[in-house]
Order: sequence, then C-alpha cells, then structure tokens
Amino acid sequence: MKNLKNFYFITLLMFSCTLFAQIQRQNGLSITIKGPNTEIEGVSPENAATKTQHIRFYTEEYQKAIVDDLKNEFYFRYNIFADEMEFIKDGTIYFLSKSENQIINFVDLGKRFTVLRVDGKLKYFEINVKGDASLYTKQNVEFKKGKVAVTQYEVSKKSKFIRNRDSYYVSIDTEQLKELPRRKKDFYKLFKDQASNIKKYMKKERLSRKKIEDLIKIFNYYNNLI
Repeated sequence: MKNLKNFYFITLLMFSCTLFAQIQRQNGLSITIKGPNTEIEGVSPENAATKTQHIRFYTEEYQKAIVDDLKNEFYFRYNIFADEMEFIKDGTIYFLSKSENQIINFVDLGKRFTVLRVDGKLKYFEINVKGDASLYTKQNVEFKKGKVAVTQYEVSKKSKFIRNRDSYYVSIDTEQLKELPRRKKDFYKLFKDQASNIKKYMKKERLSRKKIEDLIKIFNYYNNLI
C-alpha cells in the first residue's frame, strides 16, 4: 500500500512538472527558482527530510490549484516555513513569484490564499472572509536550532521545527491590513458604529473572538449588516 502511495505521488509530481513546462510557455506565469529544502539556511538535511513535512507545509502532498483567473490548473503546496508556493521540476524546487493581491485557489481543499503586503513585505495569507470586512490567517512555523551539551550539567537539544499559533489579520473598509487586536476593547472598535450589534450577536450565539470558526461567523455577520 505504501509503495502504491509513493508511486501515485511520483506520478502526480511528473504530471504537474509537465503541466508547468507547458503552462509557462502559454501564459508566462512568473516563477522563481530556489534550491532544495536541504539548502535552507541553518537547517540540516535530516530536519528538512520528509518526516518534518507535516509541520513545514500546509499539506504534505501537492494539491490542484488555480491562480487568479487563469484557466490552467497547477499543483502547489504551501511551504509555511519559507512562506512560498512551491512545485518540483527535475529535482529543483520552484517558487511562484509573489504578486500583490494574487489569488491561489486550492480546488479540492476548498481553501484560498492571497498575497498581501504587511510590514513592507509580500506574504501569503489564507482567506477566511472576503468583503468590506476581510479576515485572514497567517500560519507560522519556526525553526529552533539545537545545541550540544558542553558540560555534564547541560542537556543536548535536537534541532526542530515548531508549528506556532496562527495569527489573524483584518482589513475593514479598505483600511490597511493589520493584526487582529488581542484586547476586547480594541476588537470591538474594529466594527465602529456596529460594535454594539456585534456584541449582542456574539453573546446570543456564544461566540469567541479567539476561535477562527467563530471569527468567520462574526465577520460574515458584520458584512451583512453594512
């Protein structure tokens, strides 16, 4: 069963690589060549191996996706650690060049990502709600380098990837993208003259501003109010 799964995955990669070679000539999709995972600065080949894929990537396997309104289908996987959309061709990892407001729609996953500028840099965000009030998720993966015990009183630590808590970002009424406020008072200020209605709705539905599934309901409700 494992061999069959590996065969399917390799076949999928070969198909996606061929597809990219054709699409690149047809529509000039902008891509950037980067080195393999083993060349990540400060990351050993062992830590970049397949055993860490479930941490470093949004999905371990490449998924069918549509970029903006292009008719062709692509096969990407989101590299959370590197914050890149990648695919493999001839043993080389290719990253999709970031273009502000570009939409990557993972068809089978039912998930959409976009490129937004924050702190002067273009980054990928998962789209949770899109409207007058938009809500986004930023996944975060950190690499902690290990250390060797020098004395008998110290403990050696292995290098490892850590999936940190997701961050949430908002943009309301075309305002600049910003991180979702943590303080309750500042959270309600986001909704301006509809703040009291949001409070009532959250109390009635028993919603939490700390849960993404509840935040989606809150932002959708607000968009229906205005």
